[in-house]
Amino acid sequence: MEKVLQKERKLRISILGDSISTFAGYTPKDSVFYDSYVQWETGVKTVEDTWWMQVIRAFDAELGINNSVAGSMVSGNLSTSAMAEERIQALGENGLPDLILVSAGCNDWGFCVLPEEFESAYQTMLCRLKNTYPYAQIWCCTLPEGKEPEGEVFFNIDGTISKRIYSDIIRDCVQKAEVHLADLEKYQEEYETVDGVHPNKEGMKMLAGLWMKELAL
Repeated sequence: MEKVLQKERKLRISILGDSISTFAGYTPKDSVFYDSYVQWETGVKTVEDTWWMQVIRAFDAELGINNSVAGSMVSGNLSTSAMAEERIQALGENGLPDLILVSAGCNDWGFCVLPEEFESAYQTMLCRLKNTYPYAQIWCCTLPEGKEPEGEVFFNIDGTISKRIYSDIIRDCVQKAEVHLADLEKYQEEYETVDGVHPNKEGMKMLAGLWMKELAL
């Protein structure tokens, strides 16, 4: 990772994501996946167990805003879309972020958004992020594979197009926008899940570790 701007205060990190990055009490309350029931089901019982808080702690940084919304896509003309101006503006509500970590695209894959539509939306999202936060380092992750759990699952998502196509689009958009890539998919490691997508405690730990590798922590 290139050097982060030196600050007299702690670095401020904001998160833009979907259900994988939610946690009750830290993300928009009407769109939380990791609520008290899911925390019990997954073992992700405290915010310290989330991938993003583990990364923030590794930086000895502080959380700005985590604007992660369960079920949200990058694409779509909705206030919940990751490219929506409203969500992007919210990332700075606790002060301008030094780093923005973007973990989005899984629902576009799962809900079969056409690749060309996803590409256009991702480009729009990055353009708006750069225009709104010109001094922030923006890091976008590709989409790693979740391991199918044994036994019955309580949530299913089943994209008909290979997830790797969406990761390739993310790589291309990141390069063109001249932001930073956290290429989690390249490690080809499946993280532990409760349903093939949403990480349990061990899965969160693996995702955090992959992010840290990419951030050179």
